[in-house]
Order: sequence, then structure tokens, then C-alpha cells
Amino acid sequence: MVYYFSGTGNSTFVAVTLSNFLNRKLQFIPEVKNPADEDPNEDILFVFPVYSWGVPPLISDFINQLGHSFWEKVKDKGLNVDCVMTCGDEVALAPEMIKRDLNRFDISLRSIWSVIMPNNYVLLPGFDIDSKELEKSKLKESEGRIMEIAQAIGRGEKRIDVVKGSWAGLKSHIVFPLFKKWGIFPKKWHFTEACISCGKCSKICPMLNVEMHSGHPSWGSRCCSCLGCYHICPVHAVEYGKETKKKGQYIFPLSKIATINFH
Repeated sequence: MVYYFSGTGNSTFVAVTLSNFLNRKLQFIPEVKNPADEDPNEDILFVFPVYSWGVPPLISDFINQLGHSFWEKVKDKGLNVDCVMTCGDEVALAPEMIKRDLNRFDISLRSIWSVIMPNNYVLLPGFDIDSKELEKSKLKESEGRIMEIAQAIGRGEKRIDVVKGSWAGLKSHIVFPLFKKWGIFPKKWHFTEACISCGKCSKICPMLNVEMHSGHPSWGSRCCSCLGCYHICPVHAVEYGKETKKKGQYIFPLSKIATINFH
């Protein structure tokens, strides 16, 4: 089983490619209505983006929600658990975080991988999307990287192969906790007069947090800061406070995943 999460498509592409290569079922995490009812019958693979050099809270929550019964079955059946993280440049200590989440259930990861994809985080000063040239380069290199990972997982390799980057402890122990506490403010999302009422921001939201009222989007309290609503807007009418003014937008090229359900 490939359990995955994605806001702008990077991790969707990785998850779908690995699912197809490994011939495993694919499950979008927000669509798992009752995690405690999940019944593992094949090796587990988690695919998700790194947020501010850490594991997105919804991933940690999902692992906990699966519950002791699920993880006991994983151990009893001798199933393996692997993890692939997508990132703009580096993962810092996110691998240690996911290992701690699973260690609570006495589960060890067989392998952990990172895949560098185009940057999409724009909510802080100094953060913006990559240039088109760099975006194209990252996407091209990611295809070979994903295939390398697929083949290694298929062979059952035990391996940690990630780009941690510099100052990993500072980023994961200080910046990430600050992100969790202060980096997700649903009330800061708003639309501008440029809004054309297309509803794309509502349709892409994986948390069903954006609803259309009188032809315009309204944000609830379930935001996970995936930025899907911001990047999908065709007229750049979705803004987060003043932080996103003059920032770029990025959505994984639809031509590459046109045949799958896009998240």
C-alpha cells in the first residue's frame, strides 16, 4: 500500500510512479475516512512532502490514527515499511521525526529516501518558487531518482538515502516547531478583487477546507498549509496576508499526471 499526501502535485507524481512500478494500491491519506479500520495486507510505503524541514503534522496524526491494532498486524504479517519524502532542497532531520513516530508502535523503517522537487513554499520572506529553468532541471532529474528508489525498494534494500543539508538540527528543532505553532493561520487566507469565481481553490483543497460562498472562496480551520489553493488560482487572486504578494506560483505539470486523480 502506498499512503501519500500532496498539495501541489509533486508527491502525487512520486507516489503514483512508485505505486505503478511496485504494483501496490494507492491511497490518498485525507480520503482515509476511518484509519483505525485499515487492514494491512502488503508492504507499506509513505510518500509526502517535507514542511519547514519536518514531517507534516497530518502525517504524524495519520500514523497515530492507524492505531496499535494496525501496526501489530504489520508486525505479525512481517510487512516492511518504507518512506519517501519530497523536498525543495533538503529534509534536515525529518527522517528522525518519522522514525520516532513509528517507533512508538515498535515499527522500524526499512528505508528512507528523499526526492528533490520544485520549491513551492512562499509564506515567509525570502521564500519563493524556483526559476523556470531550475524547475525544469529538478523535474527532469527527479524521474531518474524515482526510478532508482523504485528499483531499490523492489529489491528490498535497507537504506537511508536523503539530502539532510546544513544546519539540520537548527532547522528541524527550531524552525519546524515555530512553523507548527505560528506557520498555519487559516484566517490569513483571502481572495482579491481579481477572483473569477472558478472554484479551483476549493476543488484542489485536500482538507476540504475551502468552500465557495456567493461565488467566492472561504477558508475554514482545517488548513494544513499545503498551498494548493494559492498555487492553483489561474489569476493569482488567492493571497496569504501580505506574504504572497509578488510571489510566484507552481503546480506540477498536468501533462505528466493527466491520467490520474490529481491531488
